[in-house]
Amino acid sequence: MNTTAIGTEFEDKVFKYFSSLLNKGEIGFAPPKHSKIFKHKKYPTAYGRDIDFDITIETYNPSVKGEEWSTLAIIECKRYNSIINIGEIDEFIGKMKDVSNTGVKGIMVTTKGFSQSGIGKARHYHLGLVVFSESNKEWLVSRDQNYTHKNQMPILKGDSQAGMLPLCFYDGSFCSMINMLEKFDVAISDKQSISIPYLKKEEIESNALELYRSTNVVSNDIAYSALSQKYPNIKITFEDLPDGQCGCLSLKDNIITIANEIKNDTHRRNFTLAHEFGHLCLHGKILKNRMSVLKEYDERVVATLPDEIIKRMEVQANHFASYLLMPRRQFYSVVQSIFKELNIRTGHLYLDNQRCNIRDVDYALFLLSSKFNVSRTAAKIRLLNEGLMHDVSISPISQLDFNSF
Repeated sequence: MNTTAIGTEFEDKVFKYFSSLLNKGEIGFAPPKHSKIFKHKKYPTAYGRDIDFDITIETYNPSVKGEEWSTLAIIECKRYNSIINIGEIDEFIGKMKDVSNTGVKGIMVTTKGFSQSGIGKARHYHLGLVVFSESNKEWLVSRDQNYTHKNQMPILKGDSQAGMLPLCFYDGSFCSMINMLEKFDVAISDKQSISIPYLKKEEIESNALELYRSTNVVSNDIAYSALSQKYPNIKITFEDLPDGQCGCLSLKDNIITIANEIKNDTHRRNFTLAHEFGHLCLHGKILKNRMSVLKEYDERVVATLPDEIIKRMEVQANHFASYLLMPRRQFYSVVQSIFKELNIRTGHLYLDNQRCNIRDVDYALFLLSSKFNVSRTAAKIRLLNEGLMHDVSISPISQLDFNSF
């Protein structure tokens, strides 16, 4: 495939993605605000020439007379073999200004990232930056480790690959695509709204415990045993996934994919599988119902969700995995045995910088990790959540979250 065909294919992919998000005013009555998306539409300038942009989104406000757009989002697609430099950013900003100095917003999309100077220039001019995955696969739910500024910046700068969710950067911070477009005053379709109900930890634990009790566990691999018995149609595969991504769930293909990176790490692999199992049990029906509303399967259904919805889903799936792999009765039984062996009478481990306390915690985590086939980090966080461990060390483990599993 030549470079022109590759570029066109990328534009089509980006166009389809953005198009699925918009309120285009196509149903029933005219909405208070709606948007239209175009490919290669030409816009006049004050200099007598028209500029052809890759993709544009025009948003109209009925309170403003006339058929002129009230805001214009211009999307530039760049699928290069190298990062986007500041020269490309400068050229894009110049073309935007030629169209209008007001009401125009810009988004530059690539698969390779941006130079440091380009990022700075884009931030100064309030330009949105987006990095899409180069993979042809678009997974429904992904588990990205440490979803933080520190780990996302290498993706934005082209040092790492994007995960299954597009990486969006605007005004100095990372955000979801929905959040970015809302800041650009784009009309988002009501179809994109979804409600993931708040679940108390007790409710999640009850679901996990019911599955545990109904599972005929034939080995120490609880997650695999429970998954194969409740969802025998789900296949498990191993593939190379983007940096930091441990696993993915596709409801379309009924496949859970585990990263080759953790294939031989039994503890991390076990928790990742239980995490994706949690998405199936807690969110599967909701997401499938949403797909039926969309009338066609949209593999980007989660990629277009607001940050707070994705975060809630991830936290719930992590709690589910913890309760499934470390059932309360068995967990407390092991912990009490450890406390008795270590002569701990306070009801909790105490982690500071004293060697004796560090040794006790290290020994407890080793036993819990071995007994329940989970990572030491998973065991630590469970102890903290149950109040069975206090951490006042220099680098408190309490600053970690379930994404560290």
